[in-house]
Amino acid sequence: MSNQSLEQLLHARISEFTASERPKEIIDQYVEKMFASVIEDAFRSYGDMGKAVKEAIQAAMPGNVSSMVELTRYNNLISNAMKEKWEQSGVASDVVRRAHEAIEEAVSELEVPEFVSLRKLLESFVEEYAEDAMQNGWEAPRIEINESESLDGYYHIYFDKAPSDSSYSKRSVYGLDNMLAVRTSGIEKYDDHDTGEVYAAQIDNDIMGKKMGVWTTPWEKQMVALYYGGAKLVIDCDADDFSYPHCY
Repeated sequence: MSNQSLEQLLHARISEFTASERPKEIIDQYVEKMFASVIEDAFRSYGDMGKAVKEAIQAAMPGNVSSMVELTRYNNLISNAMKEKWEQSGVASDVVRRAHEAIEEAVSELEVPEFVSLRKLLESFVEEYAEDAMQNGWEAPRIEINESESLDGYYHIYFDKAPSDSSYSKRSVYGLDNMLAVRTSGIEKYDDHDTGEVYAAQIDNDIMGKKMGVWTTPWEKQMVALYYGGAKLVIDCDADDFSYPHCY
């Protein structure tokens, strides 16, 4: 060995090293770090994985859930199944923990109240479009609360961010962006207000039940609670109770 040149010595050691298990161990170590880093980024609150988990759970929500207890039980089934899959995946335990946290966060947001106030829903709607209203000079959203003349205890509630005195006024109520169809007959009043079940709904021209959107704003979540979660709508306001903040 002492008579070997430096070049021969290096060549021999490189050959021995290459033939050993060490290169594989080093590569595995850095590949593991790389994947752990990528997955960690994906599970951050602003990452794609967190959003994907929420969208997957929303898409899986059944349309016939009738109470908060049933919905919570359904959510638990989803989260437990997802956790089990992650635990079986062989991914590092810290990543599994992050997956559990993302799942819990998504599921917790889908718990449904027993009642949703129409006033609070429309107040959230007004707040969401306040900036648009200021830019366009809108004084109030267009809201129509129509009780059926032919069917006792049935309401149709239409609302749109643009006011009735704008260019949108040519549209009939059926052309407005958002709608709730409510049946109140046979349902006990809440705090002396008509209270009912939502059997049809529409958000931004998308009919709920036909298309599952990604609905994240406060007023959209209340619509989801009413249509998918079985919460009851309390009709506790009039159509002309609302105006945009800059017009108060």
